[in-house]
Amino acid sequence: MQMRKLILILSAVFVFVLNAAAQNRTITGKVTDEKGAPVEGVSITSTDGKHGTQSDKDGKFSITVPSNLKSLNFSNVNFETQSKALGTQNEANVVLKAKDTRLDEVVVVGYGTQKRREATGSMSAIKGTAVVDKPVQSFDQALAGKAAGVQITIPNGVLNAPPVFRIRGTNSISLSSYPLIVIDGIPSPVGDFSSTAAAGNALASINPNDIESIDIAKDASAAAIYGSRAANGVVFITTKKGKAGRTKVNYSSSFGFTSAYGIPEVMNAFQYTSFKNLAIANNQNLNPVTNQFRLTNGPDGQPINTNWADYVYRQGFSHDHNINISGANENTSFYFSTGYTKQEGIVKNNDFARRNILMNVENRFNKKLTIGGKISFSNELNTAGQSSGSLPGEAFATAGLGRVQFVTSPNIAPYNNNGTYNISTAGNFIGGMNNTFAQVGFYNPVVVLDLNKSNSESNHIQSNVYASYKPLPWLTLKTVYGIDYLYVDNEIFSTPVHGDGFATIGSASSTIGKFKRWTWTNTAQIDYTFKENHTISALAGQEQDRRTSVGFGLNRQQISDPVYTNIQAGWGINNTAGTLGALGENYLLSVFGRLNYDFKKKYFISGNIRQDE
Repeated sequence: MQMRKLILILSAVFVFVLNAAAQNRTITGKVTDEKGAPVEGVSITSTDGKHGTQSDKDGKFSITVPSNLKSLNFSNVNFETQSKALGTQNEANVVLKAKDTRLDEVVVVGYGTQKRREATGSMSAIKGTAVVDKPVQSFDQALAGKAAGVQITIPNGVLNAPPVFRIRGTNSISLSSYPLIVIDGIPSPVGDFSSTAAAGNALASINPNDIESIDIAKDASAAAIYGSRAANGVVFITTKKGKAGRTKVNYSSSFGFTSAYGIPEVMNAFQYTSFKNLAIANNQNLNPVTNQFRLTNGPDGQPINTNWADYVYRQGFSHDHNINISGANENTSFYFSTGYTKQEGIVKNNDFARRNILMNVENRFNKKLTIGGKISFSNELNTAGQSSGSLPGEAFATAGLGRVQFVTSPNIAPYNNNGTYNISTAGNFIGGMNNTFAQVGFYNPVVVLDLNKSNSESNHIQSNVYASYKPLPWLTLKTVYGIDYLYVDNEIFSTPVHGDGFATIGSASSTIGKFKRWTWTNTAQIDYTFKENHTISALAGQEQDRRTSVGFGLNRQQISDPVYTNIQAGWGINNTAGTLGALGENYLLSVFGRLNYDFKKKYFISGNIRQDE
């Protein structure tokens, strides 16, 4: 009897197992991307959410599901979620389409932000990490090749020279092609503010390590909110702020070397002397007896053979150090940074040094009111000894260091054999040594590099405070007040011994420029969705912008003692110097607005209006 019961129980279990097996089935397959490569880590789940697995490194998977299940879901953060109908087959191969995450990125637009998918104008977004750890002095130099339609050309090898910055070609025949630069909502000065042989790009005050993002408005639709000032496009710079989490301390540094590349090869002293004498022999207007090129022995008893590029160029060393402290909680965020950069250029005495600090603070008092502010200070020192001949207005001058290496005879030296400078007694040019030809070069580059200076120092303060208030969930009121103060001090000294200061028995110039700007912007932003599919975003604003410039300068000549190298020494003649910035004032009163409408996040209409007085 007991045996009979045991057999009945085992039979019932066997039948149950058979029925369960008949109700399930195993689905296998492979997950690939659009290029046919296997995708690992794809989540495969049943539509009821009770069964799931993941694809392996070969994209393969196996999952047991109920026999009546009609489809499987395939999802991955980098791909669009896809549903696959099963039918009667037990194999399901799926090709996933990559997700364009850029459409969900937030980009900075005029007086606000938008999701990329909602921006109707042509925009390019560049992360701040793309411009750090680069051997540049300003972020704009590092934008080459980072965005379509943006052309960056470095015009010369002088440190801190502003690049040629064009967005979608040249928009003006005679005016600057530089776009409008807006830093944390405040327009910034652009261009070279130095009036010396050392360039002084105003944008060098921004440490690339402090940049969170760079957004570039490239067409009329994207830039119209700024009016005629945006004819060349707009570049929005957003500096870093504190992020949620524990306080973080970061330190970064970089080191590098730079040297001139592709210097043309020139004749040595022996080839040069032979070639010049041959030219004299074939010139009937020159007497080959009194006009001769001759080799001169140096202190070592060997013929002098000078490569002048060795006295003009060098291998430059650069180093960069940055430290920042940041953090945030539910209500307050902060970011503080300081940095130091020192770079040596390829031309001797051409150096760049920057010291900077930045602080960003924001506090959310409640769900409606947020107040924040920023202050930054930077000091940039740009130094040079002599004109390179390659900056705007220098016209590749004969005395420029970029040319002197090619026009100075290689059979003479910068120093006489007794260690003194090799300077001609017949005029303001390098001595000919044993050559009997009247002149074999222009300035002695070693003398002007040793005794002259042409420096520009800038102190730049940028600051803003803002308050944002949301009286209603769909309405945001915001006011921003910002300042941008740029102080430039140019100092030039030309020795009476040789070079540009020879004719005036020495020369010293000092010019100072003060460029001040304040901007006050008030906006009202409406973001309202009705009937689920219709969204309206409207902006109305008023802005005041005031710029002033003051410049003055002094030039002094005929120094009493050549040992002095500053403008405070004893001089015989006092003159006015070029007044950097002179005296100017510009005031702009503007009203502007923007209206965006979208239907189902698929169809978008945008319009901008602005009036400046």
